[in-house]
Amino acid sequence: MNLENLDTALEIEEEKVSERIARVLSYVFDGSYISIPIFFIICLVAVQNVPQAIGWAFLCVLFGVIIPYIYILILFYKKKIIDMHIPDKRNRMKPLVMSFLSYSMGLVVMHILKAPLILKSIFTISVISSAIFILITRFWKISLHASWITFVVITFYVLFGTWMLALTPLVPIVGWARVRIKRHTITQVVLGSGISCITAFLIYNYYGFVSFFSW
Repeated sequence: MNLENLDTALEIEEEKVSERIARVLSYVFDGSYISIPIFFIICLVAVQNVPQAIGWAFLCVLFGVIIPYIYILILFYKKKIIDMHIPDKRNRMKPLVMSFLSYSMGLVVMHILKAPLILKSIFTISVISSAIFILITRFWKISLHASWITFVVITFYVLFGTWMLALTPLVPIVGWARVRIKRHTITQVVLGSGISCITAFLIYNYYGFVSFFSW
């Protein structure tokens, strides 16, 4: 094998490795899975009573993860979609609407049961963000992965303080993964992250968790 062929083989192997890494990152940072432990972390921090915190966490997981995920699972087994990440924009509308309805029901339940303010704010952000995504998805595809990881980083910043901004590199890393496996363009990743950033900070500001005027 000459040097030119060797360089080509090495480039191909590097591309395969980077694509495998990107696919792993896409699955690891899929909100359908990793949201579950994150909800438990948030509730255990927000609620001093551990049994109550676990109860709130299960409620968050029910409306924030399980109901939307079961609907997507049903679509998958009925062969309405061929990928749980729903890469085709045309198939995203119904799952997004179901997510919006589930988040909205969760928000109503949170108010009725007098949930901790942080949980109300999280579901308010989820309702507003999903409504925006529904409107955009009618015309264009947007990265929900980028939106989700941005929201998590901001929420952890609100809960734990400035040092949690160390998680910020996760946003471009997840964005790179989605672009690398050709599920999104850079613009779609940036827009997904940007919408989540603006929505999260506005709602957290409204609920008093952050203050723009103190920066």
